[in-house]
Amino acid sequence: MDDDTLLPIGAVARRTGLTVKTIRFYADRGIVAPSAIGPNGFRRYDSDAIARLELVRTLRALGLDLDTVRQVLARERTVPEVAAAHADALDLQIRILRQRRAVLRAVAQRASDTEEMNTMHRLATLTDAERRRIIHDFVDDAFGGVDANPELVELLRATVRVERYWRLVAAVNGWPAPQELAGIFDWFTAASRTVSATRP
Repeated sequence: MDDDTLLPIGAVARRTGLTVKTIRFYADRGIVAPSAIGPNGFRRYDSDAIARLELVRTLRALGLDLDTVRQVLARERTVPEVAAAHADALDLQIRILRQRRAVLRAVAQRASDTEEMNTMHRLATLTDAERRRIIHDFVDDAFGGVDANPELVELLRATVRVERYWRLVAAVNGWPAPQELAGIFDWFTAASRTVSATRP
């Protein structure tokens, strides 16, 4: 098509894969205006306008909103810039979806009731600070009142944190759960309490 050739909206629709209604919508919203409007009111588009419509189609297919598309067309933002921002947003959405999937699969496998499902959902959406606090409280409950080597207790605290971290990673990514270390903690707690009780 020559740069001077103006195509009617039907031909533009066939060329771009957009519907006539969508092309009219973009024109009415000021996103891609027709290159010319004939005396009969018919809209006509040149090669530049068609290229802009194809860019809009691609950006919309990638999930970008109309305001962002308009900014790209107005050269207020670059395509790489909005692509990077949108990719970051998708990363967050993917993490959230993985968390939801992990909770739903756990509910399905365990035949959980509503209360347990709510608990799992809250655990899956904890912030890092909240997760650290719960792990700290758990360790305090597990080893409370135990007279043990502080370095060994700290090592076990770190082990708990690592195990909890990998359990969460496995749940979010749908991997098999790592082996539980609960037996080691039970043994250590019982042994430490026994030693404490036999000391003078």
